Amino acid sequence: MHLNELTRYGIPSRILDAWQERQGGVLLPIQSRAVQHGLLGNVVEGGRPANLLLSAPTSSGKSFCAELAAIRALMNRQKAILLFPLKSLAEEKYRLLQNTYSNLGIKSLIATSDHPENDAAFRAGRFDIAVAIPEKFDLLLTEHLDTLANIGLVTVDEIQMIGEPGRGAVLERLLTKVIASRYDPVLLALSAVLGDCAVEPLADWLGASLVEETMRPRDLLCGVVAERRFRFRSFNHGGDGEESFCEFDLADEKTASILAGQISGDGGSTLLFLKSRSDAVNLALRLASSGHWPPAEKALQELADEEPSFLLQSLSQSLRHGVAFHSSDLSGRQRVIIGQAFITQEIRALCSTTTLALGVNLPADTVYLETVKYSSG
Repeated sequence: MHLNELTRYGIPSRILDAWQERQGGVLLPIQSRAVQHGLLGNVVEGGRPANLLLSAPTSSGKSFCAELAAIRALMNRQKAILLFPLKSLAEEKYRLLQNTYSNLGIKSLIATSDHPENDAAFRAGRFDIAVAIPEKFDLLLTEHLDTLANIGLVTVDEIQMIGEPGRGAVLERLLTKVIASRYDPVLLALSAVLGDCAVEPLADWLGASLVEETMRPRDLLCGVVAERRFRFRSFNHGGDGEESFCEFDLADEKTASILAGQISGDGGSTLLFLKSRSDAVNLALRLASSGHWPPAEKALQELADEEPSFLLQSLSQSLRHGVAFHSSDLSGRQRVIIGQAFITQEIRALCSTTTLALGVNLPADTVYLETVKYSSG
């Protein structure tokens, strides 16, 4: 389905132009199927959009469905709430909304513990689209359930967290409030990891139609490097394959020059996960000295007014060669700058710790995990 076909649902041309500039002119399979199942309502009869549970692999385009539904809610003069389980994911989505819609007169707001300055505006409903974590929205509904009178859409990213101890109870409680309320906003739930046994009962409880997609738009090859061969399995087709590959240990001193050549040959962006923060910093510096990439000028400019430190000095040194590291030692602002520079491919290689794997949601062409060695004895 082409984006311009969404004019049939009343989507304004200026919104479609913004989407096309960012996404391209064609919807991905899960997006097309969601529209066909009522994400934007019925093209002939109009009316209320459908409650949907979208189950599809990571990077299949589910998150854009939330934006489609949010714009549809705004067209009905209602507001939209987008819920994310992690503050880092909420921050990323908020920046994307700001970059896409702020010039179109659409007011986005983020509600997390990192942004107490937005609490009053969130409670008062001074937004068009609010990005929040479940705890913030649950508290709002506990204090002011009638807030739902102006909410036309509630989306939940990573809905599978409803089954987790602790935070899962918060999500279940707030969704119970939404479902049981007389205001009946549209519900859109997204997940990549729901098991077969959990999907249909969850869809029934949400009063949602299930839309499933098993194929990734870009196939994922997952495997192991051993004896200078990369043995992998295709995510989409399940077939096995292998190709020659240089075997190395990410912690080895010889790694940097080998890896720099590999990254240069790939031509894309590379994300590397290591076991410790010091290893991430050290590999970033070795890659910077071995690679030949242009400096991340914009990131360097944005970091210029940061308070000097040894860590910032190391970060700037690596950025001058198109490389960076990402860890909890960096400030929130520094992590945002690094993440954005990686998205725009100013940074060609980003070294991180595995403990941040869940919080780092960045598009990468190649991902390396630190070598796991097994003995045969």
